Amino acid sequence: MMKWLMGLALLGIGVALAFAGGRMVYRSKASKDWPTAQGTVVSSRVETLRSKRAVSFRPEVSYRYEVNGTPYTSDTVAFDGHGSGGLADAQAVSRHYAAGAPVTLHYQPGDPSVACLQCGDTGFVNYLVTLGGAVFALVAAWGLVEMARSTLREGKRAAPQMRAKAR
Repeated sequence: MMKWLMGLALLGIGVALAFAGGRMVYRSKASKDWPTAQGTVVSSRVETLRSKRAVSFRPEVSYRYEVNGTPYTSDTVAFDGHGSGGLADAQAVSRHYAAGAPVTLHYQPGDPSVACLQCGDTGFVNYLVTLGGAVFALVAAWGLVEMARSTLREGKRAAPQMRAKAR
């Protein structure tokens, strides 16, 4: 039973990764054709991300805008998968979108709360997450199918022996 639960959990993780990566690829491609609005940068800074092995930096840009009279706030610069990296790149983005600066942004027509400043580019990371998740899900599904086939084979082998004992 534990093997089945583990297989299903791994399948779920793979599907979730593939979905998340695929959604980012879709949004990054589709966003260049979304309607635009004018907004204002509320804040812009560089966030330092520390782990046990490395330090990376991420630009944190927050902006506000209105669509059909409804105010929104977003912090998505791009859907390209390059959320963190080197200090110079993060500082360049932060300087480009300085607090108080006007910006032109693209927003999703069906959900204006989803917006981005740099649209259309898809980062390699998004493709990698999508492909990795799909491969992970396929391997987990294959393992589940093999476990099911093995269980069925064992059941068929045991059935004639039980019939013979019953006679």
